[in-house]
Amino acid sequence: MGKRKRKNHNPPFPWMVEEDNLFIAPTGNEIVTDAGWEKISFEEARKLFSPETFQEWYELFLENTDISEILSESNIDIDLDDESVIDNFLQRSNWAPKQVNLVVAKAIYKNYAWVRGLMISTPDVEEPYFHNYEMEAIRLGVKLRKYIKEDIPVINDCKDAVRHLHGRYTLIGWQPRNCVTAAHNLKISKATKVYSQLLWDEDWVDEEDEIY
Repeated sequence: MGKRKRKNHNPPFPWMVEEDNLFIAPTGNEIVTDAGWEKISFEEARKLFSPETFQEWYELFLENTDISEILSESNIDIDLDDESVIDNFLQRSNWAPKQVNLVVAKAIYKNYAWVRGLMISTPDVEEPYFHNYEMEAIRLGVKLRKYIKEDIPVINDCKDAVRHLHGRYTLIGWQPRNCVTAAHNLKISKATKVYSQLLWDEDWVDEEDEIY
């Protein structure tokens, strides 16, 4: 007689996780996370990314920017139909916006307030997939949990993000927006730690495959 197969209680696909299983009741002792935007200076944003990553963003930014506005701001009058002239102007002028919207992941627990710069905003690119950045916020919370050595829940208000990571990490869950207000309102200037791309890779990149 063949052996009975053990039942697998973990759904094989994220979308199969029942909504009731995503919720973790508030206790007042959890790490709250959120992703969002913060407007900062162009130069400050630049410091958070490698030159290669920054250049990729800059090229994408220019593709999605109204060149006529840049020319007007620079008091330049050139033929907008001549792409070579426009490219030459952009290369010579090193034009850059004064401020940009930075996409950030945030995690808070007691006196710990961590922020990680994820990307400089290009709305047409990021908005349809914003749950991906909420997933990064959850990962930031998981790293904070490991750092403080506390076996406590990590909370986020995006069900899709929680659903995708539900089988990857223990004790992560969903709560409504009002439960993550502290993380939602956190600004970089108030953070106790700000992760640039380089610092994040130095601290955590070798541990991405760990489950905790």
